[in-house]
Amino acid sequence: MALIQKHYEDKGFYLAKVSYDLKMVKPDEVELTYKVNDYDKIQIKKITFLNNRHYSDEKLKSVLGETREGGFFSFISGSGNFKESAFKQDLQRLTYWYLDHGFIKFKYENPVVTVSDDKKWLFISIYMDEGEPYHMGSIGFGGDLLFPKTELHDELTMTEKNLFEISKRNVDIQRLSEKYQDLGYAFVNVVPKMEVREETKTLDVEYDFEKGDLVYFGEINILGNAKTFDKVIRRELKIHEGELYSGTNMRISRENVERLGYFAPGEVLFNTVTPKGKPNTLNVEITVKERSTGTITLGAGYGSTQKFFFTTQISEINLMGRGQTLSLSAQYSTNALSRSLNLGFTEPYTFDTLWTTGVDIYSIYFPIPNRYTTSKLGFDVRLGHPIAPYTNAYITYKFEGIQDLNPMDSSVTPELIAADSGLISSVTFSVIRDKRNNRFETSSGNYQSVSLEVAGLGGEKNFVKAVANNRFYYRIVGDLVFRNSVEVGQIVGYGGTPIPPSQKFYLGGPNNMKGFPLFLLGPQAARGSSGTPQPLGGSVEAYSLMELEYPVLREAGIKAVVFFDAGNTWNGFPGAGSDPIRFDAGFGIRWFSPIGPLRFEWGFPFGARPGEQSPVFQFFIGPPF
Repeated sequence: MALIQKHYEDKGFYLAKVSYDLKMVKPDEVELTYKVNDYDKIQIKKITFLNNRHYSDEKLKSVLGETREGGFFSFISGSGNFKESAFKQDLQRLTYWYLDHGFIKFKYENPVVTVSDDKKWLFISIYMDEGEPYHMGSIGFGGDLLFPKTELHDELTMTEKNLFEISKRNVDIQRLSEKYQDLGYAFVNVVPKMEVREETKTLDVEYDFEKGDLVYFGEINILGNAKTFDKVIRRELKIHEGELYSGTNMRISRENVERLGYFAPGEVLFNTVTPKGKPNTLNVEITVKERSTGTITLGAGYGSTQKFFFTTQISEINLMGRGQTLSLSAQYSTNALSRSLNLGFTEPYTFDTLWTTGVDIYSIYFPIPNRYTTSKLGFDVRLGHPIAPYTNAYITYKFEGIQDLNPMDSSVTPELIAADSGLISSVTFSVIRDKRNNRFETSSGNYQSVSLEVAGLGGEKNFVKAVANNRFYYRIVGDLVFRNSVEVGQIVGYGGTPIPPSQKFYLGGPNNMKGFPLFLLGPQAARGSSGTPQPLGGSVEAYSLMELEYPVLREAGIKAVVFFDAGNTWNGFPGAGSDPIRFDAGFGIRWFSPIGPLRFEWGFPFGARPGEQSPVFQFFIGPPF
């Protein structure tokens, strides 16, 4: 009965009443009937905080994670529903937030929840005693000390005279515990003894250590991986059976497994169990919950050049549970000049070594909008190896032939076509550092990459192309995630040959400047006979993408996003008289569906010029940056 009551409350029927009747039908059998009076849905009309002197009502409402006042989109997000269990969690979240801002004596009285006479609205009042903020006083150490106090002090994130933050205190306890655990003391107990000094509004802390006994790793078992091979998970581990316990290696191992992207966020658990009769041994049980690791991109449309076309991309990052990546992309159209095929394969641990190998074979028709289509036929092979924690270096050899086909405008000259046609033989050197918490659905961490491509080792084209990218992910509060990607690049020719137009930078579309159509941002030629914009591509690019992403229907995998983009491409380094940086902003909905992330986004360019549309709708199937 309680479960039925909770189910109705979660759906917004807070006033629902559940009762039951028992009817004897046989001497040893009864008939159970549940009676539900659901009434109408009820929404939170107003949340009021009383006696809050340091922070406004609006600020405190933003701290609450799930308890929200009803709004225009409440019928979609359910934000105005009152859920008692969620409200209790929000009160705990509020208490923690105050403790994280120095208010160590914060407390609240039992909230008052009232219902309007028409039983459609709910009013919540919370009376609080904030107290005063406290700063840190002295920090000391006692008990079983295995390190000099100065070395222990260097581990702390919380320092004297700063505002007390309980989150930093908890981080300090974890870091101090890991320092002992790395010596094998798995059951170390770090007790923070705190003394409040009212006259100075400070808080003295002494961390007292109880080290316990040395502990060794026992068996390491993996559960829940119906598809993924054990060795795919084990090769990411920094812990080994029979070794002394290490807290740092336990944490890094869990992060490495989560980073694979094969498992649902928050569903990688490392549990320790002491086997019977072995008090100094800890078995490790790694429990995972697998998720769909394949994505499918489908698209269809009609263009004056392509006529009717259909595109698809299939990608699997955990092929047959072996941790390999296989991707296949194809485009088919009624016009033979718009058909392409790309097959790629990557093995991250070749022959169970640390070497990464990969190969791509492709036949691609790359359209430069409103100008012509380039036909690329070639292959590349890749080789990589770790050079530092989370950092790999790669070398890639590429050989491809390019032919320009199907000029779309009379202004496309033979000289322009000749600049793109020919053979390219190049070597690319790249370094990638990846500390994202999850490659598929990232919510924290960072990613950096730099690459340098040198063409001219054979072939007919000579150019050098450099690109650097930095991505940053941060969970602001709750599930609200900030994402940023910054990229700069330059391409230069040498040896007296022009830069192939197809190798230049083209911005616009769902993967960068979302307020502009695909590839149509940057230098353009004078409009030819067709009267349509003709992109030339840039030899220099720079852009920055910023997003705020929040789940509106967590269970269904639906997220809302707002974004702001800035960038452009130029014929040279931007300066006086060059095209300025362009901006756009917009919003969208993302659905992490069984076939992959579906993205529906509307971008609005700032200062739209004649001929530029607003808004620009982008649809894409695949993860964001």
